[in-house]
Amino acid sequence: MSLKARWHSLLGAVRESLVCLVLAFRSSLRPGIVLRSAGLCLLVFAVWSWVFYRHFQPIGTAAGVVSVFVVMGGAVLGLLPGTGGSGGSIAGMAGIAPALAMMLLYAALLTVAVLVVMYVGVIVATIRLALRWVVLGPVRERVQARYPALLQSRPESSGVWVGVRGWLGPWLGASLGMLLCLLVPVINGVLLFLLLAYLNVRFLLAPALAGIANGEERMQVVRRQRGAMVAFGVLILLLALVPVVNLLLPALLGAGTCHLGCRGMEAQRRADTDALTDTSASAQRSSITSVR
Repeated sequence: MSLKARWHSLLGAVRESLVCLVLAFRSSLRPGIVLRSAGLCLLVFAVWSWVFYRHFQPIGTAAGVVSVFVVMGGAVLGLLPGTGGSGGSIAGMAGIAPALAMMLLYAALLTVAVLVVMYVGVIVATIRLALRWVVLGPVRERVQARYPALLQSRPESSGVWVGVRGWLGPWLGASLGMLLCLLVPVINGVLLFLLLAYLNVRFLLAPALAGIANGEERMQVVRRQRGAMVAFGVLILLLALVPVVNLLLPALLGAGTCHLGCRGMEAQRRADTDALTDTSASAQRSSITSVR
């Protein structure tokens, strides 16, 4: 894929995620859904705020260790300004102190960033685990009602292997993906952030499409909407930092994932229909040519 095609694909994924976020806002603004979403957010926020306050020292130590590891990797590779060595001369030894000071500064700033990401991440992850039973049901009904064509056809049963692959896929991505991200120096924090944003949506896709898609169709939606799922996951994590709006986070995550899945299914079915039409037209032209 060329650079231009990748750029257009990225823009398309961001555009799709923004559309789904707007649709999620519209689907979530109902009194019952708002009350459930806000109550869940306030409960989770209170619990994790107490945990971070009560156990801040071990949590801060863990964040500091991760930050030092990242900064040391960047310094060894020469990717951080002001941390390069100057050889073994006396002048070089005199330059060690400023380099160490810069490394400590980078580590301190990165520690703060890691703590913020950890705090937001655990809140979003906890909300994600609970919203399936608290919010997703009524949100899914409202969203799927906007796609009557998908409700008209019942999904056919898919094979056992497809179901197993669909269930194992997110868990393998969570385990192996995190390990691979940690092995990449300097940008491993960014990669972990993107991976967690994607998995936050990916784990919810199957229940979001319950009743309208089988295992194979869900895998097709994942392949088609993967970029949009990453972008939407990032938007959800950023919205967690916005006061008042973050009270709608469970409803927005559930509704947005439902819209992503439904829109992906509609696009996939249109593509299949177009491909079938093109195949039929080509077959007719071939038969006409052979008759002539």
